[in-house]
Amino acid sequence: MKSHAVVALAVVGVILLAAFPKALGGQGTDSQSPNQRDLAARKTALLTETSDLEAMAKSLDGAEFSTAMSLDNKASQGVMELDATYWFVDVYEHMQSEQDRAVAKAVLKYRLSFYSYLLGLEADQTAGYLAFAQLPATAQAGARIKDDLRAAKAKLDEIAASLN
Repeated sequence: MKSHAVVALAVVGVILLAAFPKALGGQGTDSQSPNQRDLAARKTALLTETSDLEAMAKSLDGAEFSTAMSLDNKASQGVMELDATYWFVDVYEHMQSEQDRAVAKAVLKYRLSFYSYLLGLEADQTAGYLAFAQLPATAQAGARIKDDLRAAKAKLDEIAASLN
């Protein structure tokens, strides 16, 4: 009986640790730069849209289901690109050596340009999928995703311009 209690306590501890991880130095929201906060906000907006679309897609079928899942896929790709950008920006902004920053700056600019390009493509593809949306809810979610992707692209372009 005691071993079951220890195992249960360990499982609860792991769940709580996973749900509420301790922020390590440099990982807390207080240490985020304005760029990181903007990137995180844009990522959260896209995550919300994917969550809503996935819930809505459960009641769809046929072409409308396919359209909703295509829109969801574009939003998910945007989330991954924003997540990667967030970490590139985080590493760059926490570098203390000017020599390292000079090397990392070139890499960061390249990554920003690449992810900006991809976000632009995804926004354009999302606009194309909107033509197939028959339900207003699908079209509205797709329009928000398109707008979020374009806003994310603009933010990456803004960060890149600030590095010059």
